Amino acid sequence: MSIIKLYAEECDPGVTLISNVFIDYMLKDANDAQLKVYLYLIRHITNHKPFDISNIADEFNHTEKDVIRSLKYWEQKQVLSLEFDAAGTVTGIELHKVDEDLVNPRNNVHMFSVLPGNDANTATSSSENELPETKFTASDFVEMSKDSTWASIKNIAETYLERTLSATDLQTLAHLYKDLTFSTSDIDKIFDECLTEGKKSMRSIKKAAEAKYFERNISPSVTAIMNALGKKGVPTSDELSFINTWLSDMNLELILEGCKKASMATTGNRIKYASGIFSNWKSKGITTVEEMAREEEKFRQSKEVAKKQAIACKAPARSVSSTATATDMYRQYKHGNYDFDALERELKTK
Repeated sequence: MSIIKLYAEECDPGVTLISNVFIDYMLKDANDAQLKVYLYLIRHITNHKPFDISNIADEFNHTEKDVIRSLKYWEQKQVLSLEFDAAGTVTGIELHKVDEDLVNPRNNVHMFSVLPGNDANTATSSSENELPETKFTASDFVEMSKDSTWASIKNIAETYLERTLSATDLQTLAHLYKDLTFSTSDIDKIFDECLTEGKKSMRSIKKAAEAKYFERNISPSVTAIMNALGKKGVPTSDELSFINTWLSDMNLELILEGCKKASMATTGNRIKYASGIFSNWKSKGITTVEEMAREEEKFRQSKEVAKKQAIACKAPARSVSSTATATDMYRQYKHGNYDFDALERELKTK
């Protein structure tokens, strides 16, 4: 038996952790041998002691065939990936992170197996924001073996990873080459960047490659909206879902105005803040920047009127001056009607 190299995407030395997803969704379906083999691998991922199939079999008093069947069961569940030498002996096991993505696992296709009842390639996508991934069959890999570019890409991956590629690895690599249409130099750069950052699993490399694909194929409109929001880089699937909804309902000019307002108004979730602005505009029937500007001017004027009215209500009553002018006093005095000629004649007679 060959000594097996055991490694994982993530591990914490001194601690043996079992994912809640594993307990909730996978524990009930696994038999005794399968559970023991998996727990053995989880426990031994940090001690770096060499072992082989016979060691596992002796540990739990199982046959080597039971151990191999258990390993293949977990590979089918995408909990791990197996590596084989030319003789078909297991030489490596990569443990994958067990998360919600594995609750409904996809069927793995070994490069020398045939999918039952399906000879054609299929491309599936769980949502509009996820990339379709072709399930390559044995005949696909046989045909690809004649492709010099594919041979170069395989060589790049094996050189960086320093191991023979497993069946799952080949599926992922073919996804990068065929589905995402990355060139040899693209894939070389992706592997180089990932390993420089300490990302050595094919799952991590796949995520990095898909992020680059989105970045390379993102529309100018989406980029402009992200910039207006004060965000850099590729939008997340949730952000892209919001943006696609906006683009289907409004023109880009109006969206950019709303996003700029959201960017200036908050440092929190600007996507949701912008959605609130757009909902308000939609309720008022605003569909253009000009209509938005008129609505804002109308709102500004109404605030000015309200402000003046508030000031008028609070102003004190005007007091009457205590000092009256001579003219005022004259006007206020009640004058009598006198015949001055008669008075003058009366005085002369006296």
